[in-house]
Amino acid sequence: MFKSTMPAGRSWLTLPDLDLIANKTRLVIRKSRKFDPGAFLQTLLSSVVTGHASFNQLAGELKDRVSAPMARQSLHERIGEESTAFLVSVLCDLMEQRYQPATSVLRDGPVLRVIIEDSSSQVMPKSNAAAFPAHGNRHGPTAGVKIDFAYDLLSGTIVSHSLQPATEQDKTIGRDVICEVRRGDLVLRDMGYFCLDEFSAIEERGAWWLTRLPLTTGVMLEDAGSLEKHLKSFRGDILDLGAIVGAQGKKCRLVAMRATPEVAAARRAERREKARQCGKTPCPVGLVRDGWHLMLTNLTKDQAGVSQLAAIYRARWAVEIQFRAWKQALNLGNALNRKSNEHHLQALVLAGMIAHQLAMRIARRIGAVIGRAKLSYEKLYDLLAVCLVKARNPAEATAFDPDPRHVQRDKRTRKSPVKSGILALT
Repeated sequence: MFKSTMPAGRSWLTLPDLDLIANKTRLVIRKSRKFDPGAFLQTLLSSVVTGHASFNQLAGELKDRVSAPMARQSLHERIGEESTAFLVSVLCDLMEQRYQPATSVLRDGPVLRVIIEDSSSQVMPKSNAAAFPAHGNRHGPTAGVKIDFAYDLLSGTIVSHSLQPATEQDKTIGRDVICEVRRGDLVLRDMGYFCLDEFSAIEERGAWWLTRLPLTTGVMLEDAGSLEKHLKSFRGDILDLGAIVGAQGKKCRLVAMRATPEVAAARRAERREKARQCGKTPCPVGLVRDGWHLMLTNLTKDQAGVSQLAAIYRARWAVEIQFRAWKQALNLGNALNRKSNEHHLQALVLAGMIAHQLAMRIARRIGAVIGRAKLSYEKLYDLLAVCLVKARNPAEATAFDPDPRHVQRDKRTRKSPVKSGILALT
């Protein structure tokens, strides 16, 4: 199974030479009226939008983009190791296309990039568990894939984009992104990526990190007091203290902000209900922490105040918004909802990742015109999905240029995650 983290690299959206890549990967050995690499890629891009991804449907789609029709069986023979190598090469080439240098709003500040990472899992029929294993349940094996994505909040530049087995833990996947961290970066991590050793590795690279505190991680305050005991007795709304975290005894800064009564009550009710369903008593540590928003960081108080940290971490939702827009615009669930061979299903997932790459580049171009905080990823991805279905080849798809008025966010008083995160750093 393809598993790789691909670094960023070269200029704004130019398609690779698909014919050259097809020859190198032996997807095409000699030219044929029935098969064209560009038409093949565009057929896959269209199929992950419509969800019509059987071999019959793919052959029908391809027929409209080439000079002569290809039989279903012939297309079946084309989708194998060579097609996987072709799609991986296209994706790698797109990953190596570096954006033109952008003037950072933090040009004079210490933070040069804000790296946000998240993953999205896609379920498959359990009949594909041998090729695409997921975590099993009491009903037997399950199947699925995980797509991991990291990008720079400030410039929109993609840092990594990788396909992983669904059984791979986020904290394991996150090790690859650490290799891309540079001096002056700020890495935002969700609890699934929490790893104290990796935070130390980030510090060694001259960078900063910010994360939420998982329930399973023990914390002692620098005065040797218990965090939970201190939270229970504290009457204020904000704590900003030195802390010693985990079995490693890592020293860092802990920030605690009291949650609203409504949020705290909802969290505790959910915890109690889950414990009741399992026939257990709710975790007392969890009940105390449910009343607070808890973060850890190596940023000092001089570098970022509590309100700044809250706004910066809220920006992590930006990548989740993009994943949600991507999933809503594509129909990858239906496309993968079939028993098939590994290369067929992998081709569909890789096509979905290529569509994501194209969308992110278009988003950056439009965001430079209207302001990234005003850009609606949901609207942009929906329009791009229509374009991917209609286009006869990838060149038509990459020429997609929507009216900026049609991809702007609806007006609202609350700042977007992107805007609040950037403003907090300026």
